[in-house]
Amino acid sequence: MKIETKNYHEEKKDKSDLSIRTGKEQKSGGLSRIWWGIAAFFVLVILFFASWVNFSERPVSSNSEPVYFELKRGTSTIGIGKELKAKNLIRSKWAFVIDAKIDRRPLKAGFYKLSPSLSMNQIIEKFERGETDAYSFTIPEGFRTLQIAKLLFEKVQITPAKFIAAATGKEGTLFPDTYLLPKGLEVAKLVQLMQDDFTERTKAKPVSEDQLIIASIVEREAKKDDERAKIAAVYFNRLDKNMLFQADPTVQYAVDTQKYLLSKDVNFDFWQAPKKEDFQINSAFNTYKNRGLPPAPICNPGLKSIAAAQNPEKDFGDYLYFFHDKSQQIHFSKTLDEHQKAIKEFGVSG
Repeated sequence: MKIETKNYHEEKKDKSDLSIRTGKEQKSGGLSRIWWGIAAFFVLVILFFASWVNFSERPVSSNSEPVYFELKRGTSTIGIGKELKAKNLIRSKWAFVIDAKIDRRPLKAGFYKLSPSLSMNQIIEKFERGETDAYSFTIPEGFRTLQIAKLLFEKVQITPAKFIAAATGKEGTLFPDTYLLPKGLEVAKLVQLMQDDFTERTKAKPVSEDQLIIASIVEREAKKDDERAKIAAVYFNRLDKNMLFQADPTVQYAVDTQKYLLSKDVNFDFWQAPKKEDFQINSAFNTYKNRGLPPAPICNPGLKSIAAAQNPEKDFGDYLYFFHDKSQQIHFSKTLDEHQKAIKEFGVSG
């Protein structure tokens, strides 16, 4: 009996030792802890991602000041997100991309009135529905008030008479630029925005009334940028000598003004080449009949023409005449005789 008991215990001990040596229980427990760690990591990542998205979707601020935004046709979702972030309208361009891709609805091009107080989802919904509530228009350099009125009527159906009434006396200060504005903006505020733009653009070097008038003539005369300062010098030289300006654009301005006053309609072609009888028009703007500066600017000049009027060509004090030939090349002369000979040689632009 003792021997059997001894063998039984030894056999039990051996089995116990064998079980310990295999290490199966340790291995199973270690893998379990690793899987739990991985699961916890992914849970944390998901929670962090959800928290980041939730934060990113919130409005940037409570500021409801409008920001006008153009969603350009063909712009990528990343590109749109980048522009929105640059304008401080969203918190994250990548959150915008993710949300827009999840919705999988097209974002419609157009002009939008947004604000930092809108959530990212509200902005995306406006883009998806195409809720355009702004418009863009460009005033070309050298346009006069009547032309701007015509442009605005064609673009957003603003009554020309309303714009003309609001802009009367402001010729020259309706700065030629691209404007992005809300629909329904009062005409008086629109005119003020143009004038504010002019003030902002010229504040570094304010322009005098005489300079602005000559800049407006230069704008209509010049074909190339390098002509502007020289043309300005010619007109300042004529002014110093109390000569007739004899500037064709001033005659064109007078003729077009008369057309409008007779018809109260802006639907005609502006700045047509003057006919022989046009040079006899009875107008203070006709510089073939009246000496010195016309009473006001004849158009709204750009910065290059304004700069030319502020800094006319140096060492050009003897030049009094110029013209463009049939190939649009400009010729300057010091005397009337030289001027007439050059016209016979090269011919005048039609």
